[in-house]
Amino acid sequence: MTSLAETQAFYADLAAAGLPFRTPEILSIEQVSGRSVTYERKLPGRQLQDRLGEADHRADPAAARCVTEVLRALATVPATPAMRQLAFLDEQQPLWAGAADFLTALTSLVRRRADRFGPVIRERLPDFDQRLAALTERLCTIAIRPDAAIHGDLVAANILVDEQARPVALLDFGFLTTAGDPALDAAIAAAILNMYGPHAAAITDELTASFAAGLGYPAETLLLYQAAYAVATANAFTADGSDGHFSWCVDQLRRPAVAGVLGM
Repeated sequence: MTSLAETQAFYADLAAAGLPFRTPEILSIEQVSGRSVTYERKLPGRQLQDRLGEADHRADPAAARCVTEVLRALATVPATPAMRQLAFLDEQQPLWAGAADFLTALTSLVRRRADRFGPVIRERLPDFDQRLAALTERLCTIAIRPDAAIHGDLVAANILVDEQARPVALLDFGFLTTAGDPALDAAIAAAILNMYGPHAAAITDELTASFAAGLGYPAETLLLYQAAYAVATANAFTADGSDGHFSWCVDQLRRPAVAGVLGM
């Protein structure tokens, strides 16, 4: 797991990048009654989530522009050693451990999670092994881009905005924060802006196409990354798949656009 000191170093690199919005900074780490306590700057703004509703039929245009702006800015932050030292969730090693490039690191993560939780996923998705084989084969065909800072969890609640829905700060790095292809952040953001509403799949498809066109990423790349995210995070909250995120991840792997790029 990532230590507070490693998180502090990552935040310092991010703050030094000159982004047009604020990001967290750990000013100090102290021990209080045997517990580690961080002192951080308070960030301004209100949650972008306040503009959205679960029952929305399409992505709010202002929200889509805001997320695009955030993605474009993060993609300019060059990768640093501190970013490559961050671990994924409960893993005991950095995501980049033993990997020479991002796609190798991501593919290894997908395989580790599949090895660990595959039996649970197969109960809901009997052809999971076919989808996994296609995914790991196709990930290595993605074009290499310069590594940049990846937030990895750009839900609307983690983006703070002003009254005009312009981004003023980002919260809660750490879920899948790393250095790598910024297209991964775009793929995840498209999938999680509306996760559980009745029109979530249509909004995901809309945003995937919008980010592909606006940020210059191939739509196929975004769909492959969405599949990788679904496998990697399916059991992030429960080992037995009894939570809503697990069901959502299985649904992502079944989504027609994702299934199509996997040749299913």
